[in-house]
Amino acid sequence: MYLQEILEVAIGLVFMWLIISVAAMSIQEWIANLLQWRSNDMEIVIRRMLTGENVRANKAVEDAFQNLGDLLYEHPLIKTLSKDSNWFEKTWVKFLNLFHKKSTKIVAGHPSYIPSSKFSLALFDIVMNAGTDKSPIHLALKQLDQAFETANTELAAIKKPNLETIFGEVLKQALNDVKSLAGTPLGDNAIDSIKFRIESLAKQYPEATPITDILVPQISQYYQKIAAEKQMTISDANTDAEVMKRLRISILALGATNPELMKSLRSLVTGVEGYAADKEKSLAVARKNVETWFDDAMTRLSGWYKRKAQLTALIIGLFLAILLNVDSIVVATSLWREPTLRQIIVAQAEAYAQQNETLPQSSDGTTTPTPPKTVEELQADLSALNIPFGWETEAYFVAAGETCQVIPVSKNAVWGVWSKSACKRVSNAPVDSTGWLSKIAGILITAMAAAQGAPFWFDILKKLVNVRSSGANPAEEKPKG
Repeated sequence: MYLQEILEVAIGLVFMWLIISVAAMSIQEWIANLLQWRSNDMEIVIRRMLTGENVRANKAVEDAFQNLGDLLYEHPLIKTLSKDSNWFEKTWVKFLNLFHKKSTKIVAGHPSYIPSSKFSLALFDIVMNAGTDKSPIHLALKQLDQAFETANTELAAIKKPNLETIFGEVLKQALNDVKSLAGTPLGDNAIDSIKFRIESLAKQYPEATPITDILVPQISQYYQKIAAEKQMTISDANTDAEVMKRLRISILALGATNPELMKSLRSLVTGVEGYAADKEKSLAVARKNVETWFDDAMTRLSGWYKRKAQLTALIIGLFLAILLNVDSIVVATSLWREPTLRQIIVAQAEAYAQQNETLPQSSDGTTTPTPPKTVEELQADLSALNIPFGWETEAYFVAAGETCQVIPVSKNAVWGVWSKSACKRVSNAPVDSTGWLSKIAGILITAMAAAQGAPFWFDILKKLVNVRSSGANPAEEKPKG
């Protein structure tokens, strides 16, 4: 029996597929960040939840009631999750939007993840105050923005470039920090630290003292209003009943402009008093129901995104397999016939499995290597395995009636590219239909393997290595005698 040899060939193939899957995953991550798949797909799902349609702005609703999707993404609790977009991202998004309908246009900087707790708080705040300027959170944020705008105007009037640059950066960072920290468990100490930062800078530049006098009180007011609003919606029993009453009335008011959302929210808040063990907890139960509704939608989105990612990985894997001529059948044959090659690859696979308890995480969106860099790294990794891959070329002088073509479509075409006076012909291409069928099958196997994902192959590699380690290796056994 050749169980040991079969196991080693399997380890070699799985290790190769793992390397290709990592490369495919890196390219896919680069594409996902470039096209903003996560944030855009999540926004489409959220807007569908709020409008009942896959639209960014329904005209009939928009005339009578400002679109809830826009309000949600402009809400302070959601807006603080957004990231600042650089000029390239903004320019790229504008270019992509040339090919999008108005209802599916991409917005740069929108968050790719929203906690369900923040979604429910923001949605309740919007529903109860939609179409008005009565929301305490919105009012507080508006006042804070106005205060910082006034401060920046007065800063420019001082006409000291150095001061404007230094103080301006501090103000910008302080504004972002205040918006992020308001309503969080960090509390007053964090806000006091921000105020101290501004006051300390004002001591270095006395001419900026009037600006400090504007900002410091406004920061305190903003944080206090956010804290008060959060306390009102969470802990106060009497306020709970009043808020639930306001919420029910606001949901009914949605019937004329957004009947789909009204039906959804009514089903989530109906009978919450009966479900709550304590009548005072009815608002918390209603909010929990909305969080579950949101989590369920995100779970469905996650499944759909995984299917899209797998299809993308299949296409990328096919591209890599063709580009680098990674034929799984040829590799398997070489591993079976060459024990030395097999032992070298198995040793590398075992070392990799021992050095990595878990699959090394892919880089974040800001450092994901570009596809050309990824292909270059993949070539180096495959070369280190010493497996047969890649297209080989040789100089070929085209005879009369023959043509040199990258994609040979004509009868007398030679597969290759022109280089100076000769055609660089692919020398290791199949020569008959049987060879081509085998080549196509080997390439497709590689592509389908890449579509399974690196985590899948990493888990299998660990199991195969453990199985081999638990048994005797004939090549390592000492002769008896």
